[in-house]
Amino acid sequence: MRTLHLTTICAALLFFFFASAANAIELKDYYANANNKKGAELKTALYGIIHKHTNIGYDGLLSAYHDSDRRADGYLRDWYSNATNYVIGGPKENHSYQGEGDSYNREHLVPQSWFGTGDMKSDLVQVVPSDGYVNNRRGNFPMGENKGETYSSKNKYSKVGACTVSGYSGQCFEPNDEIKGDIARIYFYVLACYENLHPSWTGGTASQFFDGKKYPGLKPWAMNMLLRWARQDPVDNVERARNEVVYTKQHNRNPFVDYPSLCDYVWGDSVSYAFDVTLPHGQSQTDLPDNPDDPDDPVDPDDPVNPDDPDNPVNPDAQSGTIVFANLTWTPTSHPTYGEGFTATANGLTISYYKGEGSVTPVNVDQYGELRFYDKSVLVISGAEITGVTFYDNGGSKSDCNIMIAGESHTFSNKKIVWKGSMSPFVCTATKQIRMNSIDVTVKPAVPTSIDNPREKPSFREVFDMGGRRVSHHRLMRRGTYLVRDGQKAQTIIVK
Repeated sequence: MRTLHLTTICAALLFFFFASAANAIELKDYYANANNKKGAELKTALYGIIHKHTNIGYDGLLSAYHDSDRRADGYLRDWYSNATNYVIGGPKENHSYQGEGDSYNREHLVPQSWFGTGDMKSDLVQVVPSDGYVNNRRGNFPMGENKGETYSSKNKYSKVGACTVSGYSGQCFEPNDEIKGDIARIYFYVLACYENLHPSWTGGTASQFFDGKKYPGLKPWAMNMLLRWARQDPVDNVERARNEVVYTKQHNRNPFVDYPSLCDYVWGDSVSYAFDVTLPHGQSQTDLPDNPDDPDDPVDPDDPVNPDDPDNPVNPDAQSGTIVFANLTWTPTSHPTYGEGFTATANGLTISYYKGEGSVTPVNVDQYGELRFYDKSVLVISGAEITGVTFYDNGGSKSDCNIMIAGESHTFSNKKIVWKGSMSPFVCTATKQIRMNSIDVTVKPAVPTSIDNPREKPSFREVFDMGGRRVSHHRLMRRGTYLVRDGQKAQTIIVK
């Protein structure tokens, strides 16, 4: 007779519970009134669907946390600290505190001083459990990104300091990377669920974050940051499970968890396209550009080799090799997305470096020939299909630095990062300051797969344009070149 371990049984029961909860409603029916809408109209449709919900009460939040924010080990999921092991409902609930780890309480991700009273005070979606002391250090500062010069929690999990996001320089609170997407989707929920109220929020520093308008609702710097957070930290099973608990408690849902691409249809790069509620539940969606030959949607001419950079076509003389930064001659350049920067040539390739949201000089090659790849800056290698790049850290980089490539984070090991794939042009961004003397680049002649009918809708898992931006696959495809990634596999496709 076969014996099952208790942990196996528990895991199976949890899987069954969440699977059953997710299937308790048909999302396409629940969100039917949002179908075929876009932009501001879509936001208002979502308001009509989710704003009427059960108020579980402020005290009811503490009870709800037993189900909504229980870690796999049974302790409380602390949103602001990774150094606590709180027993849910135990003696440290709402206890006094002198430091991190003394107590946990209820945190309004959108500060209560911004909006006052009402249902939002006890909305389980946006009121989460957190360490009391770290919560206190957050105060009512807006969400942002900073260097932690004012305060950092243990392990630097949460930080307070001057905002480094272009558009706002005041004090801000930066949550950890692993929950930034969760928080972004909660803010999107708030904008939709409280559409009738948020234009009047002026308390505290609210006017630095909210724009006082029904649509879009946030200042440009805040909106751009949250959209970026949502893409960099996609929906996971923990977030989906919490959404199901919310539905059982207060009988509404966060649509931006159910449809991770939805934020782009309301505010992002898909606002000119109608949203389709038949998209798969809980999957990260991507959007390909539409067909330029469609008479209903004329667009500017595109380059069949490189639709995002027609002035820098593939160079047949491009070759693999080492690029030493001290040997390059940099000239100023600019990019409509990445901003100001510098460009140089090497091995038949064009090397471009943009400062992104940073305020530092984008290129700095010192007497030792090291390139300082600053935080949030962008490095682009164009002129050929790039199949491999090795970055060499000279030992002067900041701790915990990494490089984002096609939505994935790569960390230095033995002072180098080795990337293999297929991208043209190659695009990456830095987190924290990275110092490098050189990179090795591998070039491979493109042997693309051709798609003759751009009106066919492919079923690729992830698609990126040649600027490295994630796009969605349920639209008609524009002629051009795209990078398609399925797990660890990647290939270039050309739409004719």
